[in-house]
Amino acid sequence: MPTFIQEKFMDFINTKGEDLMLKITDISYSYKNEPILENVTQVFDSGKLHTIIGQSGVGKSTFLSLISGLEFLQHGTVEFKGQPMTDLVQYRRKVSYIFQSLNLIPYLSPLENITIATNIHKVKSTQSPSKYLNKVGICGDMQLKKCHQLSGGQQQRVAIARALALNSDLIIADEPTGSLDLANSENVMSIFEELRDAGKCIIIVSHDLTFKKISDCVYTIKNGQLTLLKD
Repeated sequence: MPTFIQEKFMDFINTKGEDLMLKITDISYSYKNEPILENVTQVFDSGKLHTIIGQSGVGKSTFLSLISGLEFLQHGTVEFKGQPMTDLVQYRRKVSYIFQSLNLIPYLSPLENITIATNIHKVKSTQSPSKYLNKVGICGDMQLKKCHQLSGGQQQRVAIARALALNSDLIIADEPTGSLDLANSENVMSIFEELRDAGKCIIIVSHDLTFKKISDCVYTIKNGQLTLLKD
C-alpha cells in the first residue's frame, strides 16, 4: 500500500508531461532471498544525464538490467514514454544499452557489429556505421578488423558507437568509460553531453566521479534505496 508521501510524489511526476521519459514505480528485487532493491520509485527526464554512483555489489547493474528489460521485474512497474513495459522484445528495441561486458560479436568487425545491431532494432539511420565509429576514434583499418583483435579500450568504443547508431531516445550505460584512457574518456563524456543536449535521456552507472560534474542528476544506491544526491 503506497504511503501518503509516495502518493504525493506520484501525483507530481504524473504532471511532468513530455519531459518524462522513464517512470519507475515501487521496484523491488531479491536474489537468493537477499533484498537488493526495495520499493524504488523514481522518474528520469529526457534532456538530462543521470548518473548512479556507489560501491560495488549494491545493485547498480541490477537496477539497469531491470529498467532496460534485460531482467524480469519481480515487483513494481516501469513505464517508457507513458506506456508500461510489457512487451520486453519491443521495449528492448527502443533502448540503447552499453554493456559493461560489451557484448560484441568477437569474430565480426566493428562495422558488422553495428550493422547487425541496427538490423535487429530495425533502425533506419541517416549515417553510415563508419561515421559512428569515427566519432569515437575507431577509424580506418580498425573498422575492418575482427573485434577480438582490438584492445579492450577500442572494443569499449565500438560498443559505444553501436549504441549511438541505434539512435534511441533512452540510453543506458554500465561503466561506459571503464576501459578508456583519460583522452578517450573525455571524448565519450562530451558525446554524452551532446546527446543530452539533443534531448536524449541518459542513465549511467559509473565509478568515474568525473561524471558527477557533467550530470544533471546524481544518485546512489544504499540499503536497497535509490537516493538523489544532486538535482
